[in-house]
Amino acid sequence: MTKSFANYLPIFTVMAMQVAVTPVSHAQDGGTVTHVTPVPDGAYFRVDGVSYMHQAAAVWPIGSKHILWVDTPIQTLPSSKTRLSFKAWEIDGTQLPVNPVAVTADPAVNNYEAIFGVEYALSIVFFDCPDPDHCASPGTIYVNNAPVTSSQDVYIGAGGSATLQAIPNPGYVFVGWQQGAGQTGQTITGLQNIVAMNAPVQVYPKFQVARRVNLVTVPPNLAVLADRITVNTPTSVDWGWDSVHSVGPISPQQDRQGKWWAFSSWSDGGAANHAYTVAEFSYADTLTAIYVPAALVTLKTSPTGLTLKIDGRDNLLLPYYMNWGVNETHHLEAPAQQTDAQGRIWAFDSWSNGGGAAQDFTVPADADTTGVTLVATYHQLGKLTVTSSLAGLSVSVDGTACATPCNVVRPLGTQVKVSTPASVPQGDGSRADFTGWTGRGAGDVALTLGPGAQTLSANYHFMNRFSAASDPPNGASWNIQPASSDGFYDAQSTVAVSLSALPGYRFRRWDGDLSGTIPSGIVAMTAPRNVHALLDPIPYIAPAGMSNAAGITPQAGIAPGSIASIFGANLAPAVVVAPDGVLPQTLGGVTVMAGTSLLPLFFVSPAQINVQLPDDMAAGTQTLTVSSPGQPDVHATFTIVRNAPGLFSQVTNGQAFAVAIHEDGTPVTLDSPARHGELLTIYGTGLGPADHSRPEGFPVPQTPPYLIQDGVTVQLGDAALTPDTAFAAPGKVGIDAFQLRLGDSAPSATNASLHATVNGQASNTVLLPIQ
Repeated sequence: MTKSFANYLPIFTVMAMQVAVTPVSHAQDGGTVTHVTPVPDGAYFRVDGVSYMHQAAAVWPIGSKHILWVDTPIQTLPSSKTRLSFKAWEIDGTQLPVNPVAVTADPAVNNYEAIFGVEYALSIVFFDCPDPDHCASPGTIYVNNAPVTSSQDVYIGAGGSATLQAIPNPGYVFVGWQQGAGQTGQTITGLQNIVAMNAPVQVYPKFQVARRVNLVTVPPNLAVLADRITVNTPTSVDWGWDSVHSVGPISPQQDRQGKWWAFSSWSDGGAANHAYTVAEFSYADTLTAIYVPAALVTLKTSPTGLTLKIDGRDNLLLPYYMNWGVNETHHLEAPAQQTDAQGRIWAFDSWSNGGGAAQDFTVPADADTTGVTLVATYHQLGKLTVTSSLAGLSVSVDGTACATPCNVVRPLGTQVKVSTPASVPQGDGSRADFTGWTGRGAGDVALTLGPGAQTLSANYHFMNRFSAASDPPNGASWNIQPASSDGFYDAQSTVAVSLSALPGYRFRRWDGDLSGTIPSGIVAMTAPRNVHALLDPIPYIAPAGMSNAAGITPQAGIAPGSIASIFGANLAPAVVVAPDGVLPQTLGGVTVMAGTSLLPLFFVSPAQINVQLPDDMAAGTQTLTVSSPGQPDVHATFTIVRNAPGLFSQVTNGQAFAVAIHEDGTPVTLDSPARHGELLTIYGTGLGPADHSRPEGFPVPQTPPYLIQDGVTVQLGDAALTPDTAFAAPGKVGIDAFQLRLGDSAPSATNASLHATVNGQASNTVLLPIQ
């Protein structure tokens, strides 16, 4: 029994270790790692008498002698229908036609390969017999010209091919090849099968027991069709049991004396052309085709050149001459309406024999000598064809829809009114507009049908939609010439387009149906066009974009230490709000500088940034710089003034109400208005310098109080009031407040207007609800 490499691995390893520790002679001054490999893997071989079937590796003493041997040149892989045949030993690419071969361990030679050829089994399955020499085979299969008479395996080299020919023995017929399940690579042509041997393959030649079938006619010696081939009778054929064959007559046909005959019936009762199934009998069968005398039948139309349908066939040339058997019945159909080669329309009137348009006609018994002529008579109709440059256009004919090409067939002299739609959609972004009738102008057409064919052609021209958009949206103003009320243009026209980027944006390039980096271009309207302008957002500060954070105030300047708002576009990549407490000087990567000072930030957003101005900022014009990540710096100027009061507000029902609190600390609202006699606290910013310098970015301490240095007066409705005190709000950044006690002079039961004045500078006006 052949043993695998795994069985000998322990022995081989021990042998290798013993060699490794054995003293070496002067001729053997070391060892070399050597591999012996079967190609393909799985073939058996021996190394120094030990069997392997996969790669073997060992350390051989240099100069030692070893025997490589394939003792089984032909090896069949178990249950795989694959056979290996030894070819040669290959040493570093050189083949040695010697087996076994003695080799000497050498560091320059590390690889030895046992090269095998691969052969696959061609399994021929068709005739099982314990002793084929004593069994009658149904046939012979020639495999590359070698005969095979029973089921067996024939081995063919991998990648080769086998040509099989099937020859039946007497009493049998070959009925075809069958491929094995899931197998490919067989080219079957009749008796021959060419098999590509890229794997084991099974083929199944099919033989069947044959029965003799005699084909005859009445009268004798006429011809019939057998499997669509003309055969002269009488004749005999061998057909396999249960096989199916087509048989049919040749009708009409002349006998040897020149007489015409028409097919009548088959002896087995089948249709004229029918399938004949071979019964499983050993004795012969006879199949007879019966014919009767044929008569000459002539079929015509008046006028000539029209068509008829005879026994279901309507592709016949008229006049039509037929040899039909006497007493045979045939079906004749004259179309109720038809068009001749000149495009004229004809309507059926009558047959010459008085029958209906569709009738069954029986050939008279004496017609084989006299013949028969039948004529179908027609009269002409008027015809109008409405066409259009648009395929399938729906037009209106006397108020009824009709798709072009629309054929209108009416009696001669009939008046017809035709109209067409003014515009037809042609998919998303396209339409076709009516331009008029060929030779007739636009509008509806009325005409009278005459004997000649008439044509109306509706002409349309294509219109395509032009659309333009920017990304981001609304970032540019557009100029499109010529203008279009609905955005559609003639398909033969061009459109000139240009744009101007709005503040906060910069044109980058075109996308869609325009390309390039110049903000203008020309578009050919041969199809719907979509033009996209890709814009880059860039920081932008609006004119007078630096203002009091409380809102719009009469004073355009801004006071030191107050809260200011910067308005623009793309000032920051996102909205980021500073945490409570100390204000940072950078938010979301955004910084704001006034001169050389970094300003504390309340929040940043693309359209607005709120900052606190330093309390010691000098009066006059200052430069503002906003820096946003990945964007160029943007600059603006603003004015610092000593006093620029602004009162904070909250909007309710579209009105701005003062941010104020009651004496108990609760907010003043419409539901909780201010009361006479109580001390109100009203909040704003920019009232002016305090007696202590406000911390920059830090909340104002609780003590000592930071009192506003300049006097504050308040106008509440018609009453002029003086606050009890004005101060920088403790615990807040940049927020000022004043406390005001409502005396008897204050208005009642109203939403009173309120504004403050500091050192001659008035604030914005807000409302205060009073009880």
